[in-house]
Amino acid sequence: MAVTIDMILEKEFKIKVKGYDQVEVDNFLDEICDTLAALDEEKKMLQSRLEQASRAPAPAPAPVPAPAVVPVPAPIPAPAPVAVQPKAEEPSESAQKLLARAQKIYDEMIADAQAEADEIIRNAKATADASILNLEEEKQALQQEVDMLKAAAQDYKERFLRLMEDQKHILNAENQLFE
Repeated sequence: MAVTIDMILEKEFKIKVKGYDQVEVDNFLDEICDTLAALDEEKKMLQSRLEQASRAPAPAPAPVPAPAVVPVPAPIPAPAPVAVQPKAEEPSESAQKLLARAQKIYDEMIADAQAEADEIIRNAKATADASILNLEEEKQALQQEVDMLKAAAQDYKERFLRLMEDQKHILNAENQLFE
């Protein structure tokens, strides 16, 4: 069963003689909850960034400026100047390099974000596992103490009953003397 923040917040411990300081335990559990909540928020934020980055379209190539129009001198009659534009379906070599570089940067950013998200998740799980292990150890120590207290109480009860029986025999013996 996975431990959730709500489970930690709602957990109530019984108060026993020689038990742990309840305020100290509550403060520690609150710190655990705050840490888990912060890690959960950071995980959600990184997942959101990763989703946004994977949905974002590849950057559009920069527009290629049209070459300047050179007018023909007046003495020579010439047709109207025509601007030469490159074909749209064949991007220039520099545009192709730019697109390839942009795609590479995009892929690297996605890989870095995923690696960072994975590392955060691993750290959060390790922290949670360590906390759970510590809590299990504390639980075992408390259970041993409870078992020792039960055994001591049982021993006390048995000794008290023997004392009562001894006192009863003494009283019966004294009553027989007076009969």
